Amino acid sequence: MAPSEGPIKELDEKCIDMVVKYVADIRSGKMKGSINIATATVSLLEQIITDSQNPTAFELCGTVRAVGQRVQSALPQELVAANMVRRVLRAIRDEQRTTADQSGEGAGESLQRLVLAAPHRRSTSTAPRDLREPVRDFIAELLGELESSAAAVCQQAREHVHADELVLTFGACALAERFLRAAAARRYRLLLAESGDVRQSHAMASRLSAAGVDVTVVSSAAVAALMPRVNKVILCVRAVLAGGTALARAGSHAVTVAAHHYSVPVLALAPLHTLSPRHACEQRDHRRHALAPPPSYQSSGGALGHVAAPSHDFLPPSHITLFITNLGGSSPSYIYRLLSELYDPSDYQI
Repeated sequence: MAPSEGPIKELDEKCIDMVVKYVADIRSGKMKGSINIATATVSLLEQIITDSQNPTAFELCGTVRAVGQRVQSALPQELVAANMVRRVLRAIRDEQRTTADQSGEGAGESLQRLVLAAPHRRSTSTAPRDLREPVRDFIAELLGELESSAAAVCQQAREHVHADELVLTFGACALAERFLRAAAARRYRLLLAESGDVRQSHAMASRLSAAGVDVTVVSSAAVAALMPRVNKVILCVRAVLAGGTALARAGSHAVTVAAHHYSVPVLALAPLHTLSPRHACEQRDHRRHALAPPPSYQSSGGALGHVAAPSHDFLPPSHITLFITNLGGSSPSYIYRLLSELYDPSDYQI
């Protein structure tokens, strides 16, 4: 039985209240954006670990997994939240392995064997070490990584955007805007295709124009006609799934289909916290949770019609040329390697 299948620790009332408030802030729209949700998740776990009265690896794993299961059940569409839970679980496992190797007892054994060992076997070992302090140190490093993730991605802008190129992007995105602004010295031309929120697209175009970028705003319906002239497409993605599939804002799939047809490279901006070990077939089950507020239409006969408005599209790996992460560019076929470095395989299913 894998650790992720072991017993889940019951959370106390204080922990449950913190999780409920965290979920409510996201559902109500007070907290938006993957980086803000990731930071809030890590801060939540840090507070719960600090208040924990059972500092051993076994107890900490149970507590963190209990929080992760509650968050994942309440917010199945927010993959970054579950990703941060997996990062903290990986830190606990690594710290326990390091402690075992240094003590000489249990060296070479996985955390799975240590935490699932028979009670009488665990009772004969030395007193377990309080892992809260080293885990909090890792969390501080993780928060620093999240804070600098956008800067790390944007530092690579000049490597991918060159002079006199015609670049196309879709909709307004803070990370894409910062990335394109960082490449402004290259004197390239930008086509900004309007997304569903036209005002935000035009506001982003105005800011980029003030920063010295030659911007032309076009309708999303014109993307296919303009694509033969485009040199590359730059998109923000909501999440990167196992196998290289990406989740992006609704309408992005039509852009990548046109780019694929005309063999135009597509660069996807994907900081490490957006990488998820879930597969596309698993995530499609939660599409009903990822619908934007549907508009209502009144027909001449007086009948009401409701239109489903998905908030994101699935982009297949064949439509994406390169993912630009904190660590550099990675092809879709290399995502599995990054996942193995970020998360423990035992925590792919929380």
